[in-house]
Amino acid sequence: MTAYGAVISLGNKIDYILHSSHFSLIEPSPHILQLAYEELNPLQEILERLDKTRTSKSRKKVNALDGIIKDLIREFEDLLESLLYQQIHSRIRADQVYEEMKKRVLHNINGGERFSIDLHCLEDDARSFIERVKNMEKEYIYEVDNMPEDDDEEESISSTIGTKSKLIGLSDQFQQLKGRLIKSFIMRDYLFILVGTAGVGKTALAKAVFEDHDISRLFEHRAWVRVGRKSQFDDVSRGILAQMFGITQGDRELGAYMKERLVRKKCLIVLDDVWETQILDSLFISLLDIDYENIYILVTTRDINSASPSFPIICMLVRFLNEEESKELLCEKVFGEKDCPFPLDKAATKIAKNCEGLPLTIVTVADIISKAQNTDPKYWDDVAEMRNSVFTDAYNQITKVLFPSYDYLPQYFKVLFLYMGVFPPDYDIPISKFMNMLATEGWYHNINKEDSLKDSVQRCLNQLCTRKNLVLCNERISFLYKTCRLHSSWRHVCRGEARKNKFYHVIKKLVEVLEDGVKGQRCLCLENNLLFSIKEFCNSVRLNCASSARSLLFFGPYHQYPIPIGDDFKLLGKLDALNLRLYTFPTEILTLVLLKYLALTCNGELPTTISKLFNLRVLIIHPHNNIRICGAPSYVPIEIWEMQELEHIEILGKSLVAPCRSDSLEKLSTLLGVNASICTTLEHSWKFPCIRKLGVLIELTPYDDHNDLSSCFGCISTLESLETLKCSITNPVAKYDYVFPSSLIIFPPGLKKLHLSGMCFPWEYMDVIGSLPCLEVLKLRAYAFRGSKWEVQEGCFLRLEFLLIEDSDLVQWKLRDGSFPVLEYLSLKHCYKLKEIHSPSKVWSGVIELECCNPVVVTWAKQLRRNAETFIDVTASSSFDEKPITIKFRRNWYDS
Repeated sequence: MTAYGAVISLGNKIDYILHSSHFSLIEPSPHILQLAYEELNPLQEILERLDKTRTSKSRKKVNALDGIIKDLIREFEDLLESLLYQQIHSRIRADQVYEEMKKRVLHNINGGERFSIDLHCLEDDARSFIERVKNMEKEYIYEVDNMPEDDDEEESISSTIGTKSKLIGLSDQFQQLKGRLIKSFIMRDYLFILVGTAGVGKTALAKAVFEDHDISRLFEHRAWVRVGRKSQFDDVSRGILAQMFGITQGDRELGAYMKERLVRKKCLIVLDDVWETQILDSLFISLLDIDYENIYILVTTRDINSASPSFPIICMLVRFLNEEESKELLCEKVFGEKDCPFPLDKAATKIAKNCEGLPLTIVTVADIISKAQNTDPKYWDDVAEMRNSVFTDAYNQITKVLFPSYDYLPQYFKVLFLYMGVFPPDYDIPISKFMNMLATEGWYHNINKEDSLKDSVQRCLNQLCTRKNLVLCNERISFLYKTCRLHSSWRHVCRGEARKNKFYHVIKKLVEVLEDGVKGQRCLCLENNLLFSIKEFCNSVRLNCASSARSLLFFGPYHQYPIPIGDDFKLLGKLDALNLRLYTFPTEILTLVLLKYLALTCNGELPTTISKLFNLRVLIIHPHNNIRICGAPSYVPIEIWEMQELEHIEILGKSLVAPCRSDSLEKLSTLLGVNASICTTLEHSWKFPCIRKLGVLIELTPYDDHNDLSSCFGCISTLESLETLKCSITNPVAKYDYVFPSSLIIFPPGLKKLHLSGMCFPWEYMDVIGSLPCLEVLKLRAYAFRGSKWEVQEGCFLRLEFLLIEDSDLVQWKLRDGSFPVLEYLSLKHCYKLKEIHSPSKVWSGVIELECCNPVVVTWAKQLRRNAETFIDVTASSSFDEKPITIKFRRNWYDS
């Protein structure tokens, strides 16, 4: 895995050097780089051969060889980038001797002239690198082609069901699955799949249904077979015959024997823990001559791709336990039939919550606590606050169960999944931030050449969430997600694997950096930002990994006082210090000429010399606060228009001014947070032709002509590539006297997401938005529209999936036939005056979120009917009463 990411990274860096407008390569430099680059493509294809091997094969030798290849790739990468840095930096330093030369070099850099790069001294290293890679390729092919069967201990195929077990939690899914099996004779459903991450309770749920009295009466023959990674179909076939017919010897063909014995008899087969499609394919082939109406198959699997035959299936995602179910399971495992002692109750609740709903974690933690036989409240408090080793020991045990799910991922998924562990616990990872960080590292590439890099990452995240069940995602819109997170058990797996392979190292305590584990790490992630102010820590980092680190991430709690960053990390490509407060822009950062990602929190002005960082692709600057001196606007340096590699600009609280010359940012796809008056917006619109995401803060005074907003939107409508628009008036003034017609409110036709705030438009203007053919997400905040009545026209919002209305004076909302046909998520917040929602249909499917709304709206939501085989989730929280209340209910497909 680590070799695959290293190959992609080195390939992207060489390609950038070869084609960058900033470099003029002196012969034979292009030839040297091209030879190395051409050797990487076949190596990548050879590494991908591992994806075609069976899960029953042992990968120990291959993984060890993968590490050797990774080290080889990184060794050459270090030589190349060190030489590149030296030549760029030495030229800048030499030219700074004279003020005249200093001005010239800044003009040369900013004006787009090239650095002369001479890599002739790398020629011998490159030839040695190519030769060693070829040798590694041969060895890797041999090891992959001769992988032995995995001899690690794994639970074997069981021909007995075991004793009846109590199912704790998941009662709703138990009823859902049981009901569907009972109705299967009518619905003609023959294959049911329980899918979910390892340890989520798939087997327990399937066993509870299998052992249910009604199910056992309904199915005259039943078989439970645990499959696992290593089983062959012959093993599965023998398990079925043994349980159904008592045949333990001989070589009877499954299909023929079942055809002979199952005439008009109902049969239920459970295949537990299926890893490969071959098992199901072989089963269906063996049953071709049998009447399917008598055979029903229930499968549990971690990966839906492992259990997808050629005909339709009924699939159920096994959910995580809620906090109440988690505590019940924990206490049952620790105390048995006894109640949890009152002095331990609060700690038990916290411990259960820390397990994040994963039964495997709960049971493992409970087992460790139970063996300790310690009922001292202090011990339980230490477990709850993670002050002792209980959770760490539990995670180490769980890793043995979870790791195969990671180890057998396709190569192109592994880097993406592993990198998610760098983010702190209980953190919803913004997908946009994750994609920017991943792309600037150079660890990823397009799987589908028709997609952009970000689209490719989105699709892989979708696979990891919905197919592989390794990532938890939130707010799903089509195949896209806004945020995602890792379960704590998976974070432990990712961080351990990343630390071992020098991918990244997460540091929270001083002792962790004093150990050998930090040496040679490519990325340092601090969960305690204060460590950087400790001299002993800085000296250890400088000695062990400053020369190898490509990323420095301050992900600890926000720190209000400045901490020096320093310029020791010469090859740094990513610096994220949003959680550090800096009084002024740290000019020492300007020496980090290989920097591609920079995120800071600082007040004060950006230096005009920011353009020295000509490699930057992502620039994020947040202020410590938003207090500004009246009449003293703050501007983004005009030199930013000379930074031609920029793809993402997010500078809050500063105004962006267009240069007089014709500079443009051709690669810019995201521009967020900059202040813009209407006239500056008009100036800028043509200067970023590839913009996909635009966030504009418009400042209006009571004396401004609000009708000029039509010109603003008219300008934005010319951005043909725009997909997401966020437009906010920072100091809205309620107006009802707009005199321009709604036809002047124009949006790009390809717009998919629209966020408006403070516009105070009349609801009649909404017809323009409702006609957008591609709109999927609409968020209206802070009186984006004003007025008591909104009548939605027929056939509007045909593709809208997510609608938020927050802080509105709306009283009556009237929907027409054909409007919102695919709406999945409706969120109404602080709509205190809303009393009437008229809909021609009372049928709904999806999620309704109500926060501080009129109780009449809650009543409306409760009266909605579901579509067939869908659900309605309603969450309502209100402060109308003296105490805030929260109401949650779900109406499922199986409800009568």
